[in-house]
Amino acid sequence: MKRNEKALSRRQMLGRAAGLSGLALTGGVASIFAREMERGVQTTRALDEKVLAANRELDRRLLEAHKLKDAAMVEGLFSASPDVFFISPGGSLNKGRDSIRRSFQLFFDHLESIQGDIKEISYIPAGDGVIAVGTVIYSRKPKSAPADQRVVIWTDYRRLEGGKWVYVFRHAHWPVETSNPAATRE
Repeated sequence: MKRNEKALSRRQMLGRAAGLSGLALTGGVASIFAREMERGVQTTRALDEKVLAANRELDRRLLEAHKLKDAAMVEGLFSASPDVFFISPGGSLNKGRDSIRRSFQLFFDHLESIQGDIKEISYIPAGDGVIAVGTVIYSRKPKSAPADQRVVIWTDYRRLEGGKWVYVFRHAHWPVETSNPAATRE
């Protein structure tokens, strides 16, 4: 009987230890969350209207470059830094302005026409620049296929260089599925 009592005592001790560990973990996570929320409040400062307008103009010029199928114009919207890159909706990584221009030229060469319509966009202050995330719908007419529409979701980082806003990196992709049950709802 005493043996069972000891085993029960061990179970109780293990249960209490597990409970205390869980409580400590919960407290640690809550502390980290609180710090991140504090940091989030500090970093979600509003962008002034001049910065917002300049970033909207950068996006408008990218859509214009698509409509004109002008790869050199796209290249000119990117930073002069050798570290710039673009990840295309198909997943190819293009490093450097020349590679970015060639990627867009190849894309445009297969199209009769393309026009983009931004459906949603958010601008988030980040260091000396801005992170943008958004959704655009491109209405396209490929040269060898019927007209279609493609949804592209993108994120990028842009900053002010030489008095103008430029992309430092851009990552665009086609959504894999039409609805995402895990997406956050507002």
